[in-house]
Amino acid sequence: MANSIDYASIFNQQLDEKFAISLRTGWMENTTPGIVYDGGKYVKIPKMSVSGFGNMQGYKAPDMDHSLTWEDKELQFYRGGNFAIGRYDVNETNFVDNATNVIRTVSEQEMRPEVDKVRIAGVAQAALSAGNAVFGDIDESTALDALLYDIECVQDKIGEDEQLYVQIATTTKGLVERSTQAFKFINLRDYTVRSITTQINAINDQFLIGTPSAYMKTGFKLNDGRSLGETNGGVEALESAGDVSWIIASRRALDALAYPQVTKIINPDLNQDGEYWKIMMSLYHGIWVFDNKVDGILVRCGETLPTLTVGSVAGTSGKSVISITEAPVPGAKAYYVVDSAATAVTAGTAIDLATWTALPDDGIITAASGKHCSVVYAYADSLLPLAYGDVVVVAGA
Repeated sequence: MANSIDYASIFNQQLDEKFAISLRTGWMENTTPGIVYDGGKYVKIPKMSVSGFGNMQGYKAPDMDHSLTWEDKELQFYRGGNFAIGRYDVNETNFVDNATNVIRTVSEQEMRPEVDKVRIAGVAQAALSAGNAVFGDIDESTALDALLYDIECVQDKIGEDEQLYVQIATTTKGLVERSTQAFKFINLRDYTVRSITTQINAINDQFLIGTPSAYMKTGFKLNDGRSLGETNGGVEALESAGDVSWIIASRRALDALAYPQVTKIINPDLNQDGEYWKIMMSLYHGIWVFDNKVDGILVRCGETLPTLTVGSVAGTSGKSVISITEAPVPGAKAYYVVDSAATAVTAGTAIDLATWTALPDDGIITAASGKHCSVVYAYADSLLPLAYGDVVVVAGA
């Protein structure tokens, strides 16, 4: 029998550090002092509260109260996959080289992009739900002013002493940096993630973190790797998701954690399934925004809303069944209005519930044939339209 070697531990020593350093969203991690994570599904977040000051009586101050509680935060995503390397494809000497290549490729091409995309979308969703969003297209002549103004908007709410991080689409970052006035505001700053310190551009000392445009979306679908059409696994942008130009955030407004692991490696002598090395990998990860600190986040999206494919089929008399092909971004709901013509919506302007109504889960509405049913996805808190579609109603006779 082959020597017993704990390959999983060997690979994990390299995986964790390289994984965190390479993330575009590495700055989001471990922002809460005292956070406790022992593996598994939940993270413990310490929350301390204190009472306020009172009046002095002579030289004596009133007693204050303080409490420390722990809040469990769930890592929302538990992902994984198994890989095989045949016994006769490699000998035992160079198995490590082959396994290292597989693990590195999975980390670079699947794990890291998934974590970055999910985190960016999660922060954008929190900002959109809170109404901390700006909609508007930008170009080289407007990008710098727009970014400076958005930074000022966040600082106006939380103060100027908080370090801000600008997660920005690489193409948009280029627009900012090519501005004729950029030299007045852009400087190099030390940027540290874990044990690595590099220098990156900052705008008025707020970090600019260039990110592939494909990552900058308001929502992603995580394929399960098993269902029809999802067997390749991975993540893909939701068709109802909008483009994000940038996210401006204080580190204290959010936290995130990712736990990649090579959970087990079974050599061919012990593998009951076949003559191959079996490599098992898993990834717990999650992102959360603190409700009382959401003012420290602002997202800028394009002013062109994604288009919804809305259907209408006849129901019972005077009824129509409305369907939407595209799934909503997490937490958003469908709202509709019926009128003689399509009802226009404007990005950045909340819909009015005096006119718009939540679409029932079964899609059944009362409407006459020939009328228009306009539909949006929006968060119940902010009611900002995230995607829009319209259909001519077909109702039952």
